[in-house]
Amino acid sequence: MQGIVPAKLLFNYAVLNKVNMRNFKLFLLTVIVTISLTACSGNYGKEYKLDKMHNVYYKGEGATEAHAKKLAEYLKEQEYFQDSIDATVQLIKIKDTFNINFVVNKSKLVPGYENKYLLFGSFISESVFNNAPVTIQLTNGSLKPFKNLGYARPVSDSLK
Repeated sequence: MQGIVPAKLLFNYAVLNKVNMRNFKLFLLTVIVTISLTACSGNYGKEYKLDKMHNVYYKGEGATEAHAKKLAEYLKEQEYFQDSIDATVQLIKIKDTFNINFVVNKSKLVPGYENKYLLFGSFISESVFNNAPVTIQLTNGSLKPFKNLGYARPVSDSLK
């Protein structure tokens, strides 16, 4: 009778196994949700909120809240940040270069938009970042770039 396991022991093992499996599934679900939320939020950087509809995410070595604030105020002054439209911009500093990612709706872009964004970047370089190098990218709502417009030369450099 050594090979025969009493039914009560099998039942207890099955119940215990079911409870452990349920706990394991709950733990696994918690891990997956946590990873998903972390991945979805992305590493946009720290957020500077100009107001409830306009924000600038900033990150990178040497990128500060002061940079984000100055950029946000300039965008508001130039009416890029409009009172009736939610808008987000990301500022990433790499060495001495400020990379600006504009969140745009790709389907609403019109011909000539590239030159307008580059010209805007040129003015930002001069007015916000003291002629520091600026590159411009267009991104979707998740800040995933779909168009790199490249280096926006300061306006004063273009006049030389």
